[in-house]
Amino acid sequence: MKRSVLGWMGLGLVVALGSGRAPAATFADIEFWVGSGTNQAALVIDWADGLGPESLVWGYQWDGDATGLDMLLAVVRADSRLFAHLGQYGWGTAVYGLGYDRNGNGVFGVSPDPGFDAQGVALSLSPNDARAATDAGDHWREGWNTGYWAYYLSSDGGTTWTSSSVGVASRALVSGAWDGWRFAPGFSAQPPGVPVPAPVPEPGTVALVLMGLAGWIGLRGRTRS
Repeated sequence: MKRSVLGWMGLGLVVALGSGRAPAATFADIEFWVGSGTNQAALVIDWADGLGPESLVWGYQWDGDATGLDMLLAVVRADSRLFAHLGQYGWGTAVYGLGYDRNGNGVFGVSPDPGFDAQGVALSLSPNDARAATDAGDHWREGWNTGYWAYYLSSDGGTTWTSSSVGVASRALVSGAWDGWRFAPGFSAQPPGVPVPAPVPEPGTVALVLMGLAGWIGLRGRTRS
């Protein structure tokens, strides 16, 4: 029953926050910003899994020096719906898997569980191409032997992309940059698609969903009596 109620809430959030969203073409279009500072960059993640929206974008602000890994970790830790499975090696950091609570029901998991911490990050040396989301309505792609997360860079707002020649931990961020990830099944890499802004749930929207949920529960109660 609890999962059912959460599912109705998630459906409401998807309808309220995910439908009819315009593509993000500039920094001004980005809604979910992380960090603070005079520099800004964009993070695009494209799951290429057929579950719309497939491609989302977040913003990152900072002062001083920062890497692509700094941005990725900051965004994952700030957005409760975003998850990452990473591997740390002597040569750098590998991005095994990325996930997103797409239906917004507050329930996210993958099987087998890589061991996410409270901020949605899992660190291990055990990639698993068969790992999948336990909720079919969520995004999750992981690859190592049969696919991988391709890393792209753009200096013109995501209009044109080039494959990164360095790993995410070695990527020195510059203000105005767009970093993009797109899953490449079968190692067939393509640049990220045009993203829509990752949403920031607003208290008013959540309240409307809860009101609708209360009405649905009341209707069920009257029907059963």
